[in-house]
Amino acid sequence: MTVGGRGGDRWERPGEHPTAEAEITSWTTVEGRSVAVFAQYPTGGGPLLPVVLLCHGLGGGHRGYAGLGAHLASHGYAVLHPQFLDAAALAVPGGTPGSDERSWKSDPALRAAMLALLFDPAHWLSRVERARAVLDTLTSQRHVPGLDPDGVVVAGHSFGAYTAQLLLGTRLYGVGMDGRCFRHPAVAGGVLLSPQGSGDRGLTDRSWDGVELPLLEITATRDLGPHGEGLAWRREVFDAAASRRKYLAVVRGGDHFLGGIPVADRYSHDEEGAEVRTAVAALATAFADEVRGDDLAGEWLAGSPFSHLVDHERSGVRSS
Repeated sequence: MTVGGRGGDRWERPGEHPTAEAEITSWTTVEGRSVAVFAQYPTGGGPLLPVVLLCHGLGGGHRGYAGLGAHLASHGYAVLHPQFLDAAALAVPGGTPGSDERSWKSDPALRAAMLALLFDPAHWLSRVERARAVLDTLTSQRHVPGLDPDGVVVAGHSFGAYTAQLLLGTRLYGVGMDGRCFRHPAVAGGVLLSPQGSGDRGLTDRSWDGVELPLLEITATRDLGPHGEGLAWRREVFDAAASRRKYLAVVRGGDHFLGGIPVADRYSHDEEGAEVRTAVAALATAFADEVRGDDLAGEWLAGSPFSHLVDHERSGVRSS
């Protein structure tokens, strides 16, 4: 099925590359602690593979979002999933490696640990430091050969979107680090899945003034914030960012998990949410292609793909 205009099935379908996976238990270290990375990559890619850094949400794990990662990898991207210290396997003794953002609230010990980390500025910074350390190692090409150290697309869901926002140049205020910039020079664009708005973790209405890189935000009409904030709050980053190209996709009737994207099973047989997961993967892949200079991908994004499911807005891009 072709969606959203000419060539849309190119991004909806898996790409032409067979893919492989690798678990690197110590990609790098930060303050003496190893940073594990789960990598998904094409085996038939070019001499230098473009990189997507995909950040998991609170209480998730670096093997999550494997369906989204596999789709990107099949389209030629090396997808690097760093593990953060709020991963369920690390946050509490005997933490469950298979837990993800959908399940920790039902475990009292995990819930207490997650809430403590969620409101700890030192932990916010630890996420950024671990992500930056992974990006810093790209030029060494020690783990998955042939990675392109430039033009990285950073992506993240929920707390991972918060981490991705900072790597794009979002600044925090009122939490002891006013105006500090965490942007990484390797980053060329960002995919923010259910990002946070102002009033949360140092974000204010001026936090996004310096965000000029291209961005794609995907949220949903029932994607509520921790205090019941609605769509107007979720979309603040899109509305306020100074990005020269930016896209907003809102899934009608969708919730915070966007069809179940945090799951670690790339071959999930869960039909509920499958159409949303397909749309998220296609939009993210086309956006990554556009960041890397594919004009057709930009035209497709500007043509409101998946219009039966998703409402679109855009700024700084040509209409199709």
